[in-house]
Amino acid sequence: MARITVPKLEASSFKGWTFVLIAGTVLALLAIIDRGSLNAITVADGNTGCQLEVMTDELNVRNGPSPGAALVETLPRGAQIDGTRVVTDGFRQLEEGRWAADQFLTPLPNTNCA
Repeated sequence: MARITVPKLEASSFKGWTFVLIAGTVLALLAIIDRGSLNAITVADGNTGCQLEVMTDELNVRNGPSPGAALVETLPRGAQIDGTRVVTDGFRQLEEGRWAADQFLTPLPNTNCA
């Protein structure tokens, strides 16, 4: 069995721009992994007839039409999702019984969301 040896880090290891560059790269990769993937923007398939684009930096998707409903996921700006024409208390119903604030969603051209 192979043995992994971790080098002892000295105080001098944490000086200079080299460390800043390496740490920044590692943190950026961790952020990408945490976000889900490099291709985090989803694409609607149009099966509901209503396709929407997220127009805010992060849109909370919930399991009901209320700000107090449980958070299901968060969508990034530019994500394209399938929705329905149902709007309740300012929340639009999406596929699979999910809900999101309608004010942050814009219908895509040639779709029927009204």
